[in-house]
Amino acid sequence: MRTQNLPAPDRLLAVWRNLTAHAVSDGRVRYEVDPLGRVIDHQRVCPWHQLLVTDMFCQLASQLGPRVAMHQPVTTRSFGIRIADVVWMPEEKWPEIDSDAPLPSVPDLCIEVLADDNDADQVERKADAYLNSGAQEVIIVGPLGKIEFRGLDGPRASSLFRVTLEPDPMFFAWA
Repeated sequence: MRTQNLPAPDRLLAVWRNLTAHAVSDGRVRYEVDPLGRVIDHQRVCPWHQLLVTDMFCQLASQLGPRVAMHQPVTTRSFGIRIADVVWMPEEKWPEIDSDAPLPSVPDLCIEVLADDNDADQVERKADAYLNSGAQEVIIVGPLGKIEFRGLDGPRASSLFRVTLEPDPMFFAWA
């Protein structure tokens, strides 16, 4: 993967803080910052996608413990500031939380849930960015519930963290 020259991390963080200052008051983050410092707005959120993300969050927390977060902004080395659907890392790695800033590094495990096949390219780039920024594993939940485990070395047959995820078939009844 080709590495891009990103604006200084301070510039990306300044863009992020400006967005946070003008965000909707319900607390949900609806945007990301691309590698050039441009804002990517994600206004439309499908309720089924949110329920599936919550299901993955709960399954991960029950297997690895409570250090799990949903919709967590993270700073990547090659893809700007992105919102990971679900993340986990051991307690000792969690930094002191600055609620106005994304995590300064990518957690050990990230989960991305594809809303539909149109998101596949974006999720591929996010997965690569997470892995090239410190994640040990990325799990991708496909639009039909297929689970893919990935590491820097490529696809894996199972999770490095011994995680098993089983999306409820009800989330894919419309497919």
